[in-house]
Amino acid sequence: MKATLLNLPLRLPHGAALRNRLAKSAMSEALGTYDNRPTPELVRLYRRWGASGLGLILTGNVMIDRRALGEPGNVVIEDETDLAMLSQWAQAATAQGAAIWVQLNHPGKQSPKGLNAHTLAPSAVPFREDMAAFFETPREASTTDIQDIIERFGRSAAICKKAGFSGVQIHGAHGYLVSQFLSPHHNRRSDEWGGTPENRRRFVLAVYAEIRRQVGTDFPVGIKLNSADFQHGGFTEEES
Repeated sequence: MKATLLNLPLRLPHGAALRNRLAKSAMSEALGTYDNRPTPELVRLYRRWGASGLGLILTGNVMIDRRALGEPGNVVIEDETDLAMLSQWAQAATAQGAAIWVQLNHPGKQSPKGLNAHTLAPSAVPFREDMAAFFETPREASTTDIQDIIERFGRSAAICKKAGFSGVQIHGAHGYLVSQFLSPHHNRRSDEWGGTPENRRRFVLAVYAEIRRQVGTDFPVGIKLNSADFQHGGFTEEES
């Protein structure tokens, strides 16, 4: 195959190298068990993707808290209970030369009614009228909640590294919790976690710092970020 830019290896800032510049973006597979554990079906799917020649494969929507699901069938990584199956999942891609990053997420208030006992968000802002039938008005996250979530992101990332995944991606887009903190529409707090752009960025920067603390300096950490959230008074392209 004639060499092109897409075929060339790509070295990332922390030293890891991708074999080429082709990547599969995250898509939520919903192939976890009823109690949100990884499955052989995920291993089989990612072995197939790993054999396709991609340089980077991103998983879809892995949650950091079993109490905060985005949809049925999400895999949750809270502890090392499923380390063996997670390792099989990672190896399905890496054994064939691809890098595989786990997309880590917390849905915040963007979770269907009845899926979780309750939802939380930066502020208790309800959904617009046409969406209110599907989503509950969340409660405002306390500072204790916020610190717990930050630590969970770090712990989940560390388990991913131990399982043999190549990196992680913070899901900061599509209206989930990180995106909610960034948006002045969803985040109307008056404490250090809201208000100014600097304060609204504090949460995602704290999540990154905690992940980096737990995985070290050489493990790739990325972020999926919207250019705008298309909400009146929301996150803008300029801020992104």
